[in-house]
Amino acid sequence: MEPNPEEEYAEFSDVYCSVYSTLSYIIDENDAVPGRPRLSYFRDERILLVETLSNMHEAPFNHLHSIFSPFLYGLNVFNRSDNYISTSTWRSYMDAVSENYWNHKILLVGECAFAQDIDSVLRKIKHEIASHPEVLMVIMAVIDEHEPYRSPGRMSEAWQVLRQETSICSSSSFCLPRSQRNEAQSLGQPVVIAGHTWCHLASVRFHVWVRGNEPIDVDVDNSELLARGTLFPNQDMDAVDAMIEKGMVMMRDCLASAYQKVAPGSDISALRDSSVAFQPKWDRLLWKLISAVEDTAYGRYRSWYYSSP
Repeated sequence: MEPNPEEEYAEFSDVYCSVYSTLSYIIDENDAVPGRPRLSYFRDERILLVETLSNMHEAPFNHLHSIFSPFLYGLNVFNRSDNYISTSTWRSYMDAVSENYWNHKILLVGECAFAQDIDSVLRKIKHEIASHPEVLMVIMAVIDEHEPYRSPGRMSEAWQVLRQETSICSSSSFCLPRSQRNEAQSLGQPVVIAGHTWCHLASVRFHVWVRGNEPIDVDVDNSELLARGTLFPNQDMDAVDAMIEKGMVMMRDCLASAYQKVAPGSDISALRDSSVAFQPKWDRLLWKLISAVEDTAYGRYRSWYYSSP
């Protein structure tokens, strides 16, 4: 097989800040271009990470966003023109502001590793924590394929069949219609078109860290502060569910403390006593991953079609 011309992740060293700033500006100015990369820059090490974002990266946190947004909104019970707290995901942050008080905190960080080295994602998380040691919870999704993706080699079956097309296939004609697929088929079977595997998920796993007395350290294996779980192929998420709920309680208590500083003497008992229950509805994420598998397969085909000679 020929080398894959479609790198979905790359790392560059000795990149100066001015170069990163220029690249960021160019990307921001072309936000309508499909397949825009995401840049992560580590200033002290002068390392630039370039990732091709896909629906696969977005699916886990789009799902969690639908849970955390109403949770945080429900905690936003104190709101006046001169004293307020705003919360947002994903990242989740808190701004507490009054005439004599200002506090900005990152409460929650989420990252997804797909088609890239997990160490690079962990390095990004470490950089985030170093910049914001107050982070209360980190959620990392790790989505693995059976084999690293490679585009069709020249003169392969897929190359001969698909390059004969006078125009690119539509997304609806490329993959099996979704009405003909079910959850087990979509995640358990590869997307094979013209004899070539375009996407084949092997597993979906989660790692969750919460803060102890010191900033989160992703290198420390402490069962009180770290939980791991598998969503696919076999669902075992109880420890992850419990750790995320623990982190949500910490977020609630942090918000309550901030309210008290914004408006000293205010009654925060209702907030501190409010119940926290994490209801993940993981089956909904599995369905989102069905679409992400198809979209990833088609995106790879499209990229190959336009870049192949």
